[in-house]
Amino acid sequence: MKHCYIDTETTGLNPAKHEIIEIAIITENEDGTFERWHTKIKPDHIETAHPKALEVNGYTPEAWEGAPNFEDVVPEITSRLKGSILVGHNVNFDIRFIEALLDKANCELKISHRGTIDTITLVREHLLPTGLPSPSLDKTRRWLGWSLEGAHSALKDAEDCMRLRHTLERSTWLQRQIWGFLGSRRFSADKTSME
Repeated sequence: MKHCYIDTETTGLNPAKHEIIEIAIITENEDGTFERWHTKIKPDHIETAHPKALEVNGYTPEAWEGAPNFEDVVPEITSRLKGSILVGHNVNFDIRFIEALLDKANCELKISHRGTIDTITLVREHLLPTGLPSPSLDKTRRWLGWSLEGAHSALKDAEDCMRLRHTLERSTWLQRQIWGFLGSRRFSADKTSME
């Protein structure tokens, strides 16, 4: 079955007043092939943005110059997500924002998907018992020794979500023990370096 790994970068946490300004969809087809698509989206109401959200996702008018309007990306989003299992880190957050975007575009075609997989659930099941203090994607990356370079860009987060699902679903008891040992050492080293 087709899986779509999704991530959105937004101007805040409330889909009723904030907007998607970047989206990535990585499609894992049934034959094992992958398609990557991502785009920035020009915000309509940047004045309602939360400053912390813009700081986290790196929004600047210059970086978003020439980005398409939301109406231009809706057909691509709906065609890619149609009939797939949606996978994300806190996937319902992304789905709520995507649905708000479709409503804003008066899109009659709704996302029809075959369910969701939330990688936060996988992290809680496989990594929290090893000592990981939080299921956030950044802490999970640090625990596993993955790079945080490019974090909070939609494509990097979708890529790491896909990597996380495949890593954790195939993990063994021994791998989890190793992650616990190495992860706690990384966190201790980070604490020491900040003191």
